Amino acid sequence: MANILDIVNKWDTKRKITLSILLVLTIASIVLLITWAQKPDYQVLYSNLRAEDAGLMVQKLKEMKIPYKTTPSGILVPSDKVYELRIQLAAMGLPQGGSMGYEIFDKTGLGTTEFVQKVNLKRALQGELSRTIRSLQEVSDCRVHLSMPERSIFTSTDEKPKASVLLKLRPGVTLSRSQIRGIVHLVSGSVESLTPNNVTIVDNRGNVLTIEEDESLQLNNTQRDYQKGLELDIEKRIISIIEPVVGKDKVKAKASMSIDFTRTEETQETYDPDGQVVRSQQKLTEQKTGGMVAGVPGVQSNMPNKSVGRSAANKTGLRKQTETVNYEISKTVSHVIKPTGTIKRLTVAVLIDGTYLKDEKSGEMKYVARTEEDLKSYEEIIKKAVGYSEERGDEVKVINMPFHAQPEVIETPEQVDYTKYIIPAARYGTILILSVLVLLFLIRPLLAYLKQQTTPPASPAPQTLTTELEGKPAPREIPRDEIVEWARNNPKQAATLIKKWTGDK
Repeated sequence: MANILDIVNKWDTKRKITLSILLVLTIASIVLLITWAQKPDYQVLYSNLRAEDAGLMVQKLKEMKIPYKTTPSGILVPSDKVYELRIQLAAMGLPQGGSMGYEIFDKTGLGTTEFVQKVNLKRALQGELSRTIRSLQEVSDCRVHLSMPERSIFTSTDEKPKASVLLKLRPGVTLSRSQIRGIVHLVSGSVESLTPNNVTIVDNRGNVLTIEEDESLQLNNTQRDYQKGLELDIEKRIISIIEPVVGKDKVKAKASMSIDFTRTEETQETYDPDGQVVRSQQKLTEQKTGGMVAGVPGVQSNMPNKSVGRSAANKTGLRKQTETVNYEISKTVSHVIKPTGTIKRLTVAVLIDGTYLKDEKSGEMKYVARTEEDLKSYEEIIKKAVGYSEERGDEVKVINMPFHAQPEVIETPEQVDYTKYIIPAARYGTILILSVLVLLFLIRPLLAYLKQQTTPPASPAPQTLTTELEGKPAPREIPRDEIVEWARNNPKQAATLIKKWTGDK
C-alpha cells in the first residue's frame, strides 16, 4: 500500500486528477447500485379510485407513515405491506366507493332539520347498498337511486317506493340470472315496502337486466340445468370406468337424455267385495202367549151361585221378530304423486382410441384398432354403469377410431404466474450487468494503469544517459522520473556529472 502511495505521489497532476475521477465514479456507481437494490418494490394498493377515496387513503397513509406513490391508475405501496394495508384500510371503512353510508350521521348537529335528516337517511341507505353490491366479484362500481315517497293521511292512494341500480361490470364479465335476482331481493329487502317488481337494474352499457320472465321459462331453465347436470354426470362416470383400461385421454363420451318433467297426482279407491265385515246389527223380537175365558152372554151368566157353561179358551198368540245387519266392504284409498324429472330415454355415444405399435423399419407409430370382443366388453360395462334399460329404448354406441396421428400426448406444463418474479429478476439482472460494466470499463483499466505505473522502467545505458545529460544532442526528451531512477541506480556517475556542472574538480 505504501509503495502504491509513493508511486501515486510521484505522478503528475493530470494523472492524479484522472485517478480521482475514476475512483469517484466507481464509488458512486457502487453506492447507486446498492441503494437501488435496497429500494422497496411498489405494488398497486387500490386502482380506479374515486377522487374522494384516493384523498382519504393518502391522508391515512401519511398518518400511518407509510411510503406511497400515486399514479393515474391508483396508489402504490411497498409490496410487503399491500395485504396488511388493505385489511387496515378496510377496517377504517376505505374505500367508500365515493358514497357515504351511515357514517353520515356521525357529525349531526343540533340544528339539523327533519328534512335534512330524511335526505341523509336516504343518502346513507343508497351508500350502504352501493357498498354491498360493489363487494360482488363481477361488479367494479355501483350506484343506487331510491325513490321513497312520503306517507300522508290525506291521500287515499299509497304509492310504493322504487329503486334503480346502475352496475359497472368488470371487462368480459356478465351476471347470471340468479345473481341478478339476488341483487333485486337484496335491494327490495333493505327498503321498507319495496317489492322486487319495483327494482330496476341497468348495466354500464344501458342494458336492462331485470326483465320480467315467464315462470314457465324460468322452470325450463331449471329443467335444462338439471338435464345437463345428469348428462355430465353420466359422461364422467363412463370416462372414469373406461379410462383406466384403455389409457388416459383415450376415451370420449357424450350422453343425451330425454326427461319427463310432468308432475302427476292420482287418487285411487279400491273396493274388495270378499273383504266384508259386520259394521252394525239390530234385532227386535215381540211375543204374546195365553187365551181369554168366554161364557154365554146375558144375565144368567152373571148371576151368583149360578152355574154357567163356559166356552173353550182361545189359544191364538202373537209373535214378531225383526233383525237388521249392516256390512262394510273394505276400501283402499291411495294418493299417488308421480316423481318429476324421470328419464324417458338415454342415448350414449363413446369414442375409444386404439393402440399404437412402432414400426421397426420406419420408426413410425402405426394405429392398431381394438378387437370387436374388446368393444363389446366395453359396451357391456358402460350399460351397467349408466343404468341401461331396454324397455325405455336406451341406446349405447361404442366406436373405435384414432384420436391423434401420434399416440404421444404432449402435456402442457402447469401455468405458473411469473409476473411476480419479473420485477425482482429485472432489478438484480440490471445490477449484475452494471457491475460487470463497472468492472470492465472502470476497475479493470484502473488496475492495469496502476500495475503499469508500479513496474520500474528499465535503466538506460549509463553512457547514453550521461551523454544526454551532458547537453549533447539527444534524439528524445528525457523524463524526470527516468533521470531520478538513473541517478538512484548510478550514484557515482550522477555525482561526477553534478561536479562537472558545478565546476568542482
